[in-house]
Amino acid sequence: MSKANVSPYDLLLPYQREWVLDDSRFKIWLKSRQIGGSLACAFEVVANAIHHGADWIILSAGERQALEFMEKVHRVARIFAQAVEHESGNPCIPEIKASQIRFPNGARILALPANASTARGYSANLVLDEFAFHESPEEIWRAVYPIITNPLRGQLKLRVISTPAGMNNKFYELWNDAPDFKRHKTSVYDAVDQGLGLNIDELKANLADPDGWAQEFECQFMEHASQVFPLSLIRSAEDSAASFGPWNTRTPNPLFVGIDIGRRKDLTVAWTLERVAGVLITREITVLENTPFPEQEAILAERVAHARYIAIDSTGIGGPVSEHLAKRLGDYKLEAVNFTNERKRELFGRAKKAFQSQTVRIPNSQKLRDDLGSIQRIVTPQGLVKFIAARTRDGHADRATALALALHAAEKCPAGMGLSQKSPALVGSNKRVHRPMRTRFAQAWR
Repeated sequence: MSKANVSPYDLLLPYQREWVLDDSRFKIWLKSRQIGGSLACAFEVVANAIHHGADWIILSAGERQALEFMEKVHRVARIFAQAVEHESGNPCIPEIKASQIRFPNGARILALPANASTARGYSANLVLDEFAFHESPEEIWRAVYPIITNPLRGQLKLRVISTPAGMNNKFYELWNDAPDFKRHKTSVYDAVDQGLGLNIDELKANLADPDGWAQEFECQFMEHASQVFPLSLIRSAEDSAASFGPWNTRTPNPLFVGIDIGRRKDLTVAWTLERVAGVLITREITVLENTPFPEQEAILAERVAHARYIAIDSTGIGGPVSEHLAKRLGDYKLEAVNFTNERKRELFGRAKKAFQSQTVRIPNSQKLRDDLGSIQRIVTPQGLVKFIAARTRDGHADRATALALALHAAEKCPAGMGLSQKSPALVGSNKRVHRPMRTRFAQAWR
């Protein structure tokens, strides 16, 4: 058969063709990494756009992923354009741009980074690409579902595809509970059995992570492997001695504060720990929602003044607040923490060890369980460990992050260690420590 007579669908493996040719209105694909899932999805949207004039929107986890998806769409569009021209004798030249493509019949395919506001602005068939890894899956789902179910806009189609990322996300919920979705599942073993040229033994050996392999390639939703804080571990740290507040500022024991800064979508949380006989007990959890920064600073000032050491989020909007504090405290008292992936690994790794060693106590609270349980440990095929958390209506693991920062602050001042000699004015009795500091901060934060 000559190259001109090859159907575009002949380029696909059986599991890819099965996905492309399934015309169900609602489809969900639980798939392994590295099996050509995005390519198969690109085939479907291009074929539908060319043959039926349908518009498609692809929402990917980020801008880079959206552009990578569109590169596959561009390649597939050229294949279909050649096939159409061969069959009809008429040229089919799509207008190609980095993030979109428009066909001669007017159909358009547009790829965007996942954003609830962006999704609301379109009316088209929709692909949620790697949906388990979207930053705000709950918000995106609420935004897009009314669009594709509005009868005034026709029978629009919805495709949800992803590798699993633990159990505490919208993709897991849809896979298990959504009643009208046609389900497709393809592990790496399924793909290789159907002709994919991968060396499974070599790939598995180089990953060197059994839990990561099970999740990324075997399509297993790994609760304990992917959840940094499994429910049983969280419950083991719950104690009636721990409290949401108010706190006792006269305690002779050292206090440590972790502060995660938020503004509109995220919460600002200040978590205070007291070290008692080697155990760090939660004494107060201050949660600020939709609070302007000047008000946040005024509320946080008292917590900062009484703490032995503070660790504060300096990422993004946390930068100005942390800088303001650092100028007044110095590095003997406060550390501004920038959330790189490596720093997240360090912070949450330390926090997990504190839970495992029973050296931290937290209040009994479903919100805290949900918040801590939302943090996922993800291992990429290249062996990179990432920590992610879905953004929900109740924040973005803000409480868990504040606790991790408070534990980091406590690590800076181990039991038995006095205050830094860099600040002689702060060494001495509680009165000499707290009273001048309280006065200075009352003025500084006005």
